[in-house]
Amino acid sequence: MIVVGAGLAGLAAAWELDEAGHEVTVLEAKPRPGGRVRTLRDPFADDLYAEAGAMLFSETYTQANRYIDELGLERVDGGQPELPVLFHMRGERFAVGPDEQVDWPYDLDEEEQELEPVSLVQRYFLETLPPEVAELEAWNEPPLRELDELSLEEYLREQGASQGVLDLIADTTFLGRRIDRTSTLTSAQLGGLTGAPFALKGGNDRLPLGMAQRLGQNVRYGVAATDIRDTGFGVEVRARRGPRTETYEADRAICAVPLGVLKELEVNPQMPQGKEQAVSEMPYVEATRTFMQVKRSFWRDEGVAGRVYTDLPVGRVDRHPWGDPAGPNERSILESYVFDEAAAEYAALPEDERLEHVLEHMEELQPGFQEHFEAAVVKAWGEDPYARGHASWPRPGDMTSHLEALQEPHGHIHFAGEHTTVWSNSMEGALRSGVRAAWEIDEAAAAGG
Repeated sequence: MIVVGAGLAGLAAAWELDEAGHEVTVLEAKPRPGGRVRTLRDPFADDLYAEAGAMLFSETYTQANRYIDELGLERVDGGQPELPVLFHMRGERFAVGPDEQVDWPYDLDEEEQELEPVSLVQRYFLETLPPEVAELEAWNEPPLRELDELSLEEYLREQGASQGVLDLIADTTFLGRRIDRTSTLTSAQLGGLTGAPFALKGGNDRLPLGMAQRLGQNVRYGVAATDIRDTGFGVEVRARRGPRTETYEADRAICAVPLGVLKELEVNPQMPQGKEQAVSEMPYVEATRTFMQVKRSFWRDEGVAGRVYTDLPVGRVDRHPWGDPAGPNERSILESYVFDEAAAEYAALPEDERLEHVLEHMEELQPGFQEHFEAAVVKAWGEDPYARGHASWPRPGDMTSHLEALQEPHGHIHFAGEHTTVWSNSMEGALRSGVRAAWEIDEAAAAGG
């Protein structure tokens, strides 16, 4: 069997196929495994690292925790900082500590003003969802199907959320991005995790590295697939390795690459119209992430955490590594996480202007930042030729319109990736999709197909 792509989806598929006794070859264009799980260590000092891709797992992730336990990897807490968190909203800069009441600069009524953004999400969203959201496998059945047809903004309005609440949620929570263009079902998956978040000690890439190491020489790096052909009896995959073209043959193949990459692959025979349409129309969003090392965690002098929620062009600011509190005199990394259209605009700047653009705003958020700044690296996922974007982000109706087609095999070619699951834009979704595709092949082999 051939697996195209050594991201989490491809690695999970290869792992399960190998466990089931199949011979498997994984073709990966990059010199490393992991895909959009990307831990950066260069150019940082003092063994610091940052997560440029997928950031957090949840204790509710069944497949992720199974692989993590199998590999004996160590978890670190990914929860909120204990120190007050900074906000810079509508021209105001203020800190908010645990259980502290704030005069939010939004048009909220007296009762809403007493609630923090997470509590507003709880009140108008999580507490109002039907119990069936606990069984996301039933995404194509009522009432979940109806949730997919609604945007998050429409749903919140139906629950009584005011425009001020919508604005505050949009500016301060992960759910709020693209609030008018995100399926409520997608938002339920993003916001409904009840388990504690965590990262992996030493970097989240410990998971794909461990999985690839288990597969050993079955994973071949620097091999970029260019076309996949169903011969009627099996598959042929043509690929570039440096200047050479190579051909791989197998009974079946799993294509586990992002949709932007799949669009560039030649698939023969041509995929059915419904599948072509799904591949073309399922939206991806971009993220441009700037990681800046500072010589000391100077924000601790103010008694606040490194995290800042902003409505400025630098997006949200987070501190890396996750789970490491970093004392006031220790080096640390701050990240500017810019999302969606703003990410594309930022990435379009000349390279010599990108960092200047971020540093200017970082000084506004954290006075003294430039004095302490030492080094930086920018990761623009839209520019990555083997990602072509940050993650899939279904609009209202996209799951019910396209998910079955994205999952459907095409002859002897099967498909995996977070975009083929209701757990879109998550590591759990990627892993589950790989397991599903491996099961499809195993069942077909058992049936003599």
